[in-house]
Amino acid sequence: TPINNGLAPGTTAIYVLDLAIDPQTPTTLYAGTYEGGFKSTNGGGSWTRIFTSSLADTITRPMPYITSIVLAIDPVTPSTLYAGVNPFGLFKSLNGGGNWFGVNDGLLAEGSSYYYPIRALAIDPATPTTIYAGTAGGGVFKTTNGAGNWTPLHTPFTSVEELAITPGMPTILYAGTSGSGVFKSTNGGADWHALNNGLTSSFVHTLAIDPLQPTILYAGTAGGGVFVNQQVIHFFYLPLFSLP
Repeated sequence: TPINNGLAPGTTAIYVLDLAIDPQTPTTLYAGTYEGGFKSTNGGGSWTRIFTSSLADTITRPMPYITSIVLAIDPVTPSTLYAGVNPFGLFKSLNGGGNWFGVNDGLLAEGSSYYYPIRALAIDPATPTTIYAGTAGGGVFKTTNGAGNWTPLHTPFTSVEELAITPGMPTILYAGTSGSGVFKSTNGGADWHALNNGLTSSFVHTLAIDPLQPTILYAGTAGGGVFVNQQVIHFFYLPLFSLP
């Protein structure tokens, strides 16, 4: 059933690039489109534009000026939102999209006056001031102060399509890349290693982690379909005491 009332008014074609659901109030939805960002508080029954001139005058221009939008919601304080609005940078709202401000310190592309395009955002559910941003061309960036500033992580890949954090183990995260397959970090992004055995496509556009068995990872690829990786965790036991 279409639920497009108020979504990109005045257009005949509506291109929705990303959707996000408030984890505490699931009737509150956010949609990122070529014409900006929209919010619904009634399960999609009606939509109101939230990207206005307070964010950037360019944000309300029709396509192709906005090339992609990535949305993320703070799981603890869902009125805090993040939006990667390419090519205009990364923005943050503290009041559910009412007002926005840029949070791009450290995201400037090397040797350029433009920000790295944001392709993926992942918020640490235990410490939501820790956020990972996957970019096109710059690899992964990390902030530990709610996007106050960003630090590039040393990654063996440059173009990211997806980031996923393991439920209950937020230092373990995965990156789906454009051309390099899947990578895993077990120490909050400090180090990465490839998980590509069996993949027939190196272009990984989406990842999903089993919430009940977080060692099971699914990858959606370009040209190869869907793959699953079931990892084995080895446990080592040390004796509590020694016999004489």
